[in-house]
Amino acid sequence: MRRVPIATALAVLAFGTVGATVVDATEEPNSAPCEGLEGLRLPDVEITTVESVASPVRHCKLTGTIGREIRFSVWLPAEWNGAFIMGGGGGFVGNIQNQALGLSVLQRGYATAGTDTGHRNQGIDGSWALNNLERLVNYGHLAVHRVTAVAKHIVESHYSANPERSYFAGCSNGGRQAMMSAQRYPGDFDVILAGAPAHDFAGVAAAFLDVTRHMYPSMDDLSAPLLTDEDRQTLASTILARCDAQDGLEDGILNDPRDCDFDPDSLGLAPEKVAAIRAVYEGPAAPDGRIHVGWPFGGEDAPGGWGGWLAGSGQQAPNFPPSLAFGFGVEVMRHMVEHDPDWRYEGFDFNGFRHRFRTAAAALSATDPNLDAFRNNGGKLLIYHGWSDAALSALASIEYVDAVYARDESARDDVRLFLMPGVLHCAGGPGPWMVDLIEAAEQWDETGTAPDTLVAGFAEGGGARPLCAYPSRAAYIGGDDRDPASFECR
Repeated sequence: MRRVPIATALAVLAFGTVGATVVDATEEPNSAPCEGLEGLRLPDVEITTVESVASPVRHCKLTGTIGREIRFSVWLPAEWNGAFIMGGGGGFVGNIQNQALGLSVLQRGYATAGTDTGHRNQGIDGSWALNNLERLVNYGHLAVHRVTAVAKHIVESHYSANPERSYFAGCSNGGRQAMMSAQRYPGDFDVILAGAPAHDFAGVAAAFLDVTRHMYPSMDDLSAPLLTDEDRQTLASTILARCDAQDGLEDGILNDPRDCDFDPDSLGLAPEKVAAIRAVYEGPAAPDGRIHVGWPFGGEDAPGGWGGWLAGSGQQAPNFPPSLAFGFGVEVMRHMVEHDPDWRYEGFDFNGFRHRFRTAAAALSATDPNLDAFRNNGGKLLIYHGWSDAALSALASIEYVDAVYARDESARDDVRLFLMPGVLHCAGGPGPWMVDLIEAAEQWDETGTAPDTLVAGFAEGGGARPLCAYPSRAAYIGGDDRDPASFECR
C-alpha cells in the first residue's frame, strides 16, 4: 500500500483546532451504495439522512442521532474490505468529525464512523458542558462507544456480515478517545492508533493555565503575550545552537530533547520572561506536589508550536482567545470544573488541583495503566507523539507508557510508543511525520508481531527516517540523513 501522511485531517481536527466533518466537496448522487438502508430501524436511534456519494469512492453515507443528542455518521464503501474503523474528533468536537477519513480509509475499503460526541458548539467554547454531566460523560467516552456499537450493527445490516476486524484512529482529543476506548471499552477495537493523546485532561488543563497566566498575567489585558516573537526566535535559535549537533547532525531537529541541558537564564531576558519560559519547560506544581509534566525543548518559534498554542499573538477578534492554551484552559475550568462562566485565573491557587478536578476527570481523563482486559481481548495500542508538540507534551505519553510497562513488563508486546523528532501537534514541523499508520495497524494485527520501527517521510525535501519503538531511538551512523539506512535503533 502507498504511504499516506498522518493526515491533513488530523492536523486540522487536532485538540485545539475546530474543523468541519471531513468529506469531499465534490460528492455526487449515486444510487447503488445505499440499497436496503432507507428502511433501517434501530432502538434509540433516529436515522435522519441516507445518501449515495460518488467521491472519493462510491459509498453510502448515513447520518443519525443516538438517544437525545449524540449525532453520528457512518460511511459505507461500495467495495468493502470486511473491516471497520472508528475515527476520533478534535478539540471540544461539537460537530460530526472522523479523523480516520484523513487516512484514506474509505479508499482502502473500510466502513467508518464519526460523531459530534453528544453536543453542538463552534470554536473554543465549552459552555455546552455547564452544569450538564450527561454531556460531559458523552464527550468524555460514552458517545464514541455507543456510536461504535450502532455503526457495527449498521455495517452488519448493510453487508450481511459483521466486521472481521475493528480499529480506532484519532489524534489529540481523538488520541484521548483512543485511550478511553482501550481502558473503558476493551472489546470495541482490535488495534487502536492514539496520536498525541490528551489523556490526562486535568494535567493538560493545569499546564495550559499555568503557562497562560505567565503569558497574560491579567485577563483584562490580552493585547499581547509577555513573550514576543523575537523572544521566541532567540530562544529557539539558542537551543539549536547549543544542542542540535548532539546527535551527530546539524539539521534543525533535536533527536531527543531530553539530552539538551539548556538553561533559560542564559538568555539574559527579564526575570518575568524567564519565569514564563520555565513555566513551559517545568510544568505546573503546587505545595502538594507536581501536577503535570512540562514540555520538552522544540517548537518555540514555530507558528504551529508555541506561537499558536502557548504564547499566542494576543486578542485578534471579539470572542477569539489570545492563545489556544488560554482558550481551552479557561473554558475547561469555567464550564467543566468550576461551573462558573465568570471564573478567572488571577490569584488561582493550584494547591489541591487534582481534587478540585476529580468529578470532571472521572469523565474526561484516561490515565489508567491497567490494560489487562484490552490486551486479553487481543487488543494492540500504538501511540505516536511529536517531540516538538506544543499542544500536548510528549513527556506525558512517555510517563503513561512507563506506567503501563512498570505495571506489567509483558505489555511491551501489545503497547508501543513512537516519538517523532521535530514534529508538531499530530503532524507538521521539520521532522519526519508522513507514515502509513493504517498499514502499521494492519501488519501488527495480521502478524501479531509488534512493530519495532516505522518509516516516516519528510513533508519537505523528500527522504525518510526510521521511528523507533520507545525506549529505543534512532541513532545516526553516517551517510545521507534522509535515508533510513543511515540510522539504527538503539
